[in-house]
Amino acid sequence: MIVIRGEDYTIKGYADRSQWPSDMDDVHARGLSSIRLKHFQSGVVEDVSLDNVKAVFFVKDFSGQTSHVDLLFHDRLPPMECLWIRIRFDDGETVEGIIHNALDYIVGPGFFMAPADPIGNNWLIYVSKSKLTGFEILGLRPRVKSLHRAKSAS
Repeated sequence: MIVIRGEDYTIKGYADRSQWPSDMDDVHARGLSSIRLKHFQSGVVEDVSLDNVKAVFFVKDFSGQTSHVDLLFHDRLPPMECLWIRIRFDDGETVEGIIHNALDYIVGPGFFMAPADPIGNNWLIYVSKSKLTGFEILGLRPRVKSLHRAKSAS
């Protein structure tokens, strides 16, 4: 079940899971241009353009829960010190790692990253941003020891 919300409209319908792309990384990189769905009330099947859509909600039921108050359990926790990221270099190599949750990776020409693979050969990588073609934040992580060493060395 899907609810598509635009600025001044809502479309409710069903989408067959077989239509979804198998490579979700490609979806994150390029986005979705349309969704083929069967309308909830009329049963008409059509491709709905996502050009001016606010969001596509994957729902449990169409009635919703208007009186529901979202569970906000992160509001009392301290911010995580690191971001788990995936970077893509211009030569096609992709690496996942951990960086400080700070502006350093945006402002400077490069940043230090601890590789996500704990048994790999690298324990720390300096990444030159001029050679990147992709940068994704995958999640939050606590500080790792190799980044602590990099911070104290600079």
